[in-house]
Amino acid sequence: MWGLLVRPAVLMLAVCIPVAGCSNVCPAIGWVNSITVELAGDLSRVDTVQLCADGACSELRPEPGTAAPRIIVTTPLDARAPHTPEAQPTMAPFYAERIDADTWRFTVSMSSPDHVTAKALSATGEVLAEKEADLDWKRVGGSAQCGGPVEASPVELTVPNG
Repeated sequence: MWGLLVRPAVLMLAVCIPVAGCSNVCPAIGWVNSITVELAGDLSRVDTVQLCADGACSELRPEPGTAAPRIIVTTPLDARAPHTPEAQPTMAPFYAERIDADTWRFTVSMSSPDHVTAKALSATGEVLAEKEADLDWKRVGGSAQCGGPVEASPVELTVPNG
């Protein structure tokens, strides 16, 4: 008699618990958000593009063992402190990928700044062009409940003739 009552209850629990748990729990997965900077104008002297957001600017650093650039956000803890990534171990890096001669894509971990400043720089660090922009973010994955990657509308940066 007990066997007839217990089996359906155990079967029901085995089916209901995982289904209920899946509908309320988000996976513990991170994602990256992206910002594209589209360049126009005289690109002959542009060596790199820098992105600044929330009081921090990216710096170009070579990735160890590769030729690909790595952008690291650094914010001085004190105005007199050296501007080094080691001094701010909790800052998340910005990574840059040069898509082509006039397009750069920045991935900004799981942050989505409202406002950025994009700069086109020469090989000597001279600012060739600079533009402040408010960003409009659009979800490109994940869900409203659990979050997921978003992409900003492109920032258009025009470099004047040198």
